[in-house]
Amino acid sequence: MDIARDVGVGRSREEARVSRRWSALSRVSLVVLVVVAGASVACGLTMRSVVSSDERTILHERATELSLLLDESFQSITTLLPVSGEIASSGDSSAFRLVAKSLAGSGSSISVAVFTKRNGAYVEFAKDGHTLPAAVEAADQALLRRAASSSALVTGIVRSGASRWLVIAVASGGKVAVDEDPLGKVTPRPAPKGSPFSDVNLALYASPNSRESDLLLISGAPPSGTIDRESLSVGSSKWLLLTSANQPLVGSIEEWSPWALLLGGLLTACLVTVLLEGLARRRSYAMRLVAERTASLERSLNEQQRLQTLASRAREDAEQANQYKSQFMSRMSHELRTPLNAVIGFAQLLELDRLTADQQDSVEHILKGGQHLLKLINEVLDIAKIESGDVALSPEPVLVDDSLKEVVGLMRSLADQRDIRINFSPDDCHEYVLADRHRLKQVLLNLLSNAVKYNRHAGSITISCVPSEITRLKIMITDTGFGLTAEQRRQIFTPFARLGAENSNIEGSGIGLSLSRQLAEAMGGQLDFETVEGKGSTFWVELPIAEGPVDRYERLGHIGRAQEVPGDIAVRRTVLHIENNMANINLVQRVMSRREGVEVIAAMLGRLGLELARDRLPMLILLDLHLPDVDGDEVLQLLRTHPLTANIPVVVISAEATPGQVQRLMNAGALAYLTKPIDVNELLKIIDQCIESEVGARD
Repeated sequence: MDIARDVGVGRSREEARVSRRWSALSRVSLVVLVVVAGASVACGLTMRSVVSSDERTILHERATELSLLLDESFQSITTLLPVSGEIASSGDSSAFRLVAKSLAGSGSSISVAVFTKRNGAYVEFAKDGHTLPAAVEAADQALLRRAASSSALVTGIVRSGASRWLVIAVASGGKVAVDEDPLGKVTPRPAPKGSPFSDVNLALYASPNSRESDLLLISGAPPSGTIDRESLSVGSSKWLLLTSANQPLVGSIEEWSPWALLLGGLLTACLVTVLLEGLARRRSYAMRLVAERTASLERSLNEQQRLQTLASRAREDAEQANQYKSQFMSRMSHELRTPLNAVIGFAQLLELDRLTADQQDSVEHILKGGQHLLKLINEVLDIAKIESGDVALSPEPVLVDDSLKEVVGLMRSLADQRDIRINFSPDDCHEYVLADRHRLKQVLLNLLSNAVKYNRHAGSITISCVPSEITRLKIMITDTGFGLTAEQRRQIFTPFARLGAENSNIEGSGIGLSLSRQLAEAMGGQLDFETVEGKGSTFWVELPIAEGPVDRYERLGHIGRAQEVPGDIAVRRTVLHIENNMANINLVQRVMSRREGVEVIAAMLGRLGLELARDRLPMLILLDLHLPDVDGDEVLQLLRTHPLTANIPVVVISAEATPGQVQRLMNAGALAYLTKPIDVNELLKIIDQCIESEVGARD
């Protein structure tokens, strides 16, 4: 009984001890559960606060990116809208439409207009796009006045009934350029697929307040919840950009249940630590990306603004420099030519008097210096005209051997003074090239003059022509002079660089080669050289090969049996052809051979043509504009003012055919204006009309 009692007592004590241990473990487990659950809840609340703060930060940064992109998109309007105003002021409608299309985009309903102030109100000066209602144009007046008094863009929304228009205006060239975009009903539009901003909702207002009447667009859905407000500066106006997230920007933490925290204690703590580290790294990466993209956009905007500023300054400087240069060249031409004309004129009068040998020598020096200075002035003015694009060229088929014969004839006496032999076979250069006859002669004369001046005493010059390509001819002038050094080759085409000749008795200004090269390029050719130091140089000019007028006439099949003309064929009818190009003279004579009783008289000088016109009283005068002694414009004027020739029909023939020139000469009294190459049928038609008029007048 005692043993049994002792065993029972021991069992009770063990059960009590186990019970106490279980109770203690339960309490510890409960404490651990509570601690872990509390820690989990605390961590969850903390993470929610961190995530919310990060989302607000990133949302603000996304809003900043959007505002920068909007500012960048307005740069094209800021650049092109003032340009449209300047182009509209210049009257170039095609260029204005092109700029307007660039502003509006393809298939857009945007209108671009330019307004000018008249009688206290702004009226439309130029427009591209849809016509706006009169009420809208009237409501625009206040905004136009604001734009005219501001140096920046001015924006506003103009309303007419239920319709709205977004108007962007800027003052430009004394006028106001306006971009008008009709606004329909604003409805939320989903972000484009693949857009980097598809995770945010945005709303854009054309005012600093979020009034529904000023709403321009909604992307995604109307912003709600946490909203970032960003103020935008559009010219002198303030716009408002509202942005909110439509999905978590950073991520979310799922709450673990108390049993999960209890069962996963340490694992949960580790996972939370890892998650925090991952979120921190993700946040740091996101922040770094945002900073890099923001910095990149800022650099791009700054660089674009810098380039625009530099381009604007360069354009202004170039325009101002070109204006100054034109004013200087015009004034220099007048101020130098006027006294120079007196110097040369009185020197020529002195030359006619009976002078002593010393006086005669002094007068010759005055004339020589005056002519040299006059040539220098002409060459400088030619270079200025070429650089500004104002040089007048009359390209036509020119027979090379004729031009070379004239040039060789002019330089023969100078070559003979230095015992220099000029080797030239005209048959080698019997080709036509497309060039201005006067300018080609000027280039060849300069090259041959240099070959004579810089040659050895008793040297030689060889002139030859070779085709460089199928369609181009190279005219080469080779001398036996001293050649050029490497340094001289680098400076050969530099204006006013005489390459050491300024210390010798060789005359020159140093701009002939530079002018010749620019003239050759203006005629569609090129000028270059080859040289061997100590042996001589070869300068050549290359020009496009052209078909001769007579060859073209024969190729087109115009030559045939002579045609009888109305009236008495025994009556000789005279046509006076004032032209200095023999190829064109031969062509006209060949054409007139088809009309019996028509005689062609040629005059290669303007003054000779005037004398023949007054002496022979021709039936018709064919007049070229580019003559060696007098301009064709002046010849036409003298013909019209002289009583004997005032009623003689004059047909102008020229390679220039600008509408302004044609109208000017027709107003000056020309019967017709024919362009080269001559339309033979048109010329024959004019001849027949003149013959019929003469026969009718005689009957």
